[in-house]
Amino acid sequence: MNEFALLYPPDIRFGWGCRESLAEMLSGLDVEPSKKTLFVCSESACASGLVEPLLHVCGSTASDVFTGVPHDPALEIVDAIVDQCRELDAKVVVAIGGGSVIDAAKAAAVLAPLEGTTADYFHGRRAITGAGLPLIALPTTAGTGAEITKNSVLSDHATGVKKSLRSPHMVPCAALVDPQLTVSMPSALTAASGLDALTQAVESFLSLKANSVSRALARQAVPLLMEFLPRAFLDGSDQAARTAVAEGSLLSAMAFSQSGLGAVHGLAHPIGLDLDLPHGLVCAVLLPHVLHWNASVCGPALDTLALEVALPDGAAFVARVETLCGELGISANFAGTALKGSIDHIVANCRSGSMAANPRPMSDEDVRNMLERLA
Repeated sequence: MNEFALLYPPDIRFGWGCRESLAEMLSGLDVEPSKKTLFVCSESACASGLVEPLLHVCGSTASDVFTGVPHDPALEIVDAIVDQCRELDAKVVVAIGGGSVIDAAKAAAVLAPLEGTTADYFHGRRAITGAGLPLIALPTTAGTGAEITKNSVLSDHATGVKKSLRSPHMVPCAALVDPQLTVSMPSALTAASGLDALTQAVESFLSLKANSVSRALARQAVPLLMEFLPRAFLDGSDQAARTAVAEGSLLSAMAFSQSGLGAVHGLAHPIGLDLDLPHGLVCAVLLPHVLHWNASVCGPALDTLALEVALPDGAAFVARVETLCGELGISANFAGTALKGSIDHIVANCRSGSMAANPRPMSDEDVRNMLERLA
């Protein structure tokens, strides 16, 4: 039976320049014209001049800014944002940045009215019991989809655990997906984030939890990303390419947020934490290898994706993904990293919902064998 429930932000806006809708959105939230809005921004977004015009939406005394969220944001970063929310008496949070920035801001927004630390909720000692501060997300990368999801990927460096804090209350109240905000992305980040989006679309389509809606969205995302990501990588100012990749990223997020993912993401979280590598890069390295693993049990589904990109069959599709990763400067393995010494920890910490949704099961021995080949 095809049963599903869909959960998205009530207001999703897409298009070149749509960030200018922020004033309207804040007005709709009845935010008082005083110090009530906390902007959580990436340092690169501030440095590029993207943030300053948006700050003026609130007026010179209407906002404060938190910067300095790294990739794989730690629990302590969320605690710091929560503290600033409380000191400001913030009534709304605006997140401008990549997935790590938006994830940290989402967690802080929902936890700000609650007692306890982020670690209490991350480790299940406390439960998120209701809506927090409203959050508006403006992604500056095209890849993670954090602007529409109910989860926040965080890392506890003390215990070596990276996982998602989840709650329907963490779905942003609005997402402004403006492709113009991605123009300043360097080529390496364009490749890694775009291949993360492609991974999300493909894994969503193959997921054991896929449904008719998630599959339809994923089928639209895959050709957009595979056709236009190389163009955006080669010329970041290509407006058509940036727009198509941003749309593909949004559609992939709308797909996977309703279906779950697969072994790429199950493995990517502990690998990224242990090796201190960006999530999108890890997904890009893993994607061809996991597709080869899954091919024996999901041939018809891969054949369907092949047709979307004018390829004859699933084998050609997997081969094209592998070639695409190479064209975008992605290594075929993790040679030169400390992966070999982290295999035991990765095997012990990869059993997430993503691994459970992978179409072909992977035993601990299967995971170990794949990691040893990639080390």
